[in-house]
Parts: sequence; structure tokens; C-alpha cells
Amino acid sequence: MSVEDEEMLHIAFLISDFVNRYYVPIICCTGSIGNILSVFVFFMTKLRKLSSSFYLAALAISDTCFLCGLFMQWLNFLNVNIYNQNYFCQFFTFISYLASFCSVWFVVAFTVERFIAVMYPLKRQIMCTVRRAKIVLLGLTLAGCVHCVPYILIAKPVYSPKLNDTICDLNTSYKEQLALFNYWDSIVVYAVPFTTITVLNTCTGCTVWKFATVRRTLTMHKMKPQITNVPANATTGGGVAAATYRISASLRRQKSTGTHPSGQHSVSRQTEQQQQQQQQQRHDARSQHHCEITQKTGRRKVQNSSQLKVTKMLLIVSTVFVCLNLPSCLLRIETYWETQTSKTQNTTIVLQYIFNAFFITNFGINFVLYCVSGQNFRKAVLSIFRRVSSAQREGITQVTVSEYCRNTGTSTRRRMMTQHCWNEMHELHPLR
Repeated sequence: MSVEDEEMLHIAFLISDFVNRYYVPIICCTGSIGNILSVFVFFMTKLRKLSSSFYLAALAISDTCFLCGLFMQWLNFLNVNIYNQNYFCQFFTFISYLASFCSVWFVVAFTVERFIAVMYPLKRQIMCTVRRAKIVLLGLTLAGCVHCVPYILIAKPVYSPKLNDTICDLNTSYKEQLALFNYWDSIVVYAVPFTTITVLNTCTGCTVWKFATVRRTLTMHKMKPQITNVPANATTGGGVAAATYRISASLRRQKSTGTHPSGQHSVSRQTEQQQQQQQQQRHDARSQHHCEITQKTGRRKVQNSSQLKVTKMLLIVSTVFVCLNLPSCLLRIETYWETQTSKTQNTTIVLQYIFNAFFITNFGINFVLYCVSGQNFRKAVLSIFRRVSSAQREGITQVTVSEYCRNTGTSTRRRMMTQHCWNEMHELHPLR
């Protein structure tokens, strides 16, 4: 080997040692905690009314399952060889591949939903429902189970002469079947989902950007000062003001006397009161109708704003998902061709460890993305923490119980400690 090859292999060894020994347990622990918190936020707050929350909660569950399988594999560094045992090897391999399949297709599912909500807003109430989201999630999970069943048959503990140990690997006796399954897995788990996500995100992002541009233009137009035209003779002299005062005074006298300027009596006071009542009723009806329209418009604006925030958050999540998974996918294809030609480059080995770290990060970073890009998610998280902190503050409170005796007219008061909030109880003794 040349000096450059030795340096590349040394760099690959250092990267793999850091990733496998230190980075994997950190991302498994922090990512699992973040995913569990995400599930609680999506199911224990007002976000559970949104269909996208079910997709994101299912994504958090599948990511946690993948991290659990990865953590069991990492335990081999601590000489805890559970992952390499028979049956455990097949089970964790199946769970890992199933979680990977479900994660990518759950992202495709909520990407399609956001595309429908943005491009066809009239169909959003029919297509983007919680019931439909549950059906889609169940169907994708069953499809993933069918897709990953071959891993149960292929995976088994195999002795490795290089490592001088038994490891959980794929059975080489199914070499031809593995080649075909590799093509199928690359198409189903990588090519089709990534293409779908990229195309739909591009269309959705362009539409959201156009809406934001139009809204910004309208807002700036409304904020421009409006110049009112004032008549030139309105400010000349005090004649207009005096004439206005005389006319208003004359009208007040006519209203008080009930006479017309020509001297004839006007309509009786009772008729005038009836007309005023009718006008007041018409005015109230118009005001009520205007209030209803205003309330509906306000609710519609709030819903549109909330949908826009959810769309932006999901766009960021799906885009980061593609960016972290695509390098590993492309390198997988390159590694396969190099394996076929028996020319494995040392640079490919180094990149494989780096892109594998990106791939692992994808399963434990979603909670951070939700907090950074989702305003509604941040509010839901803060509401949960406030609820927990208030419950802790009200854990030990003091309650005053007052006892009154009617026959003696005296009262006694006692204090006791309780685990509930502050209350005051009054107990009345029966009359003797």
C-alpha cells in the first residue's frame, strides 16, 4: 500500500471509531428522548386535532425503533453480544429495516398531504383528515412488514474470519437472491420516495413562496399613507363653521318643538319613536351580520395561518430528511458497483463512515427541527412544561376547613395538608 492509502485508511479508522463508540450512543439516547417527547406533544396537546400530527408521531415512533436496534448493536463494544445471538439477530434486523422503510414512507405520506392542502385547498377538508391519516399509516406499516419479511430469512449469525468472532450478517448462501432484493430495496426505499419528496416539495415550496409574496405586497400596500383631498374653500374664513352651527341649532329646535320650518306639525312623537326603533333594529341586524362575517373571516385567517406554519415546518423536515439520506443512498450505489468490479477505493470507505453518521443523525434530529421551525410545536411544548411545573407547585398546599354549629353560633377552624389545590370547605352541622 502507498503512503496515501495508509493515511486514508487511518482517517477511516479514526472516523469509524469516533462514530461507532461515541456518536452512536449519544444520538441514540438524545434522539430517543426527543422522539418520545414529540409523541407526547402531538398526542397530549391541541395538535392531536391535525392529521399531520399523526404522521409526525408515527415517524417519531419508527425512528425510535431504529435507534433502539442501533443501540443494541452498539452494545457489542461493551461485550454485550445480544445482537449477535440467534433469533435476536433476525428480530433486530427486521425491526431496523422496517423502521427505515416506515420512516421514509411516512415522510412521503405527509409530503403528499401538504401538497394536496396547498395546491388543492378546497379538497383539504375531505382528503386531509385524521381518519384518513390513520388508514394510510396502517397501510404503510403493513406494506413495510411484507417488504421486510425476507430479512428474517436472510439474516443470521455468521462467523467472520477477519474479526474472529460471530456477527449478525446476511447469509451469503442467498447471494443471487440478495442481488435481486438489493435492486428492489433501492427502488422502493430510496429512488421512488426521494424522487416523490423532491418533486412535491419543489411544487409546494414554490406555491407557498408565491402566496407569501402576494401577502407581503398586499400588506405593504395597506400600510401606505392615504392622502385625502381637502376642499380649498373648507379652510377659508369662519362662514362655513357659523353656517353649520346655525343649521344644527335649527334642527335641534325643530326636534324639540316637533314642527316643520313651514309651520306645519310633523309626524307624531309615537310614530317617530316607532321609526327610530325600526331603524335601531335594522342597525342591530346589520351589526350582527357584520360581526358574524368578521368572525368567520378571522377564523379563516387563523386557520390559513396555522396551515401555512405547518406546511413550512413539514417542508423543512422532509428537505432535511432527503439531504441526510441522499448521500448514503448514492454511496450505496457506488459501493455496489465497486464491489462488482472488485475495486474498492479507500476514499469510498472514508465517505461511507461519514455519510453513515448523516444517516444515523436523521433518526434523532426531528425534535430539534420541530422546535426550530414549528411555532405551534414550541407553544405546545411550553404548555406541557407549564402544566407540569404548575402541578408540582400545587403538589403540597394548605386547605382551611371551617366548621359551623348553628345551635351554638360558634365556629371552629382547622388546617390540614393535602395534595390538591387550595380550597375552602364549609361543613354545616345538622340542627338538634
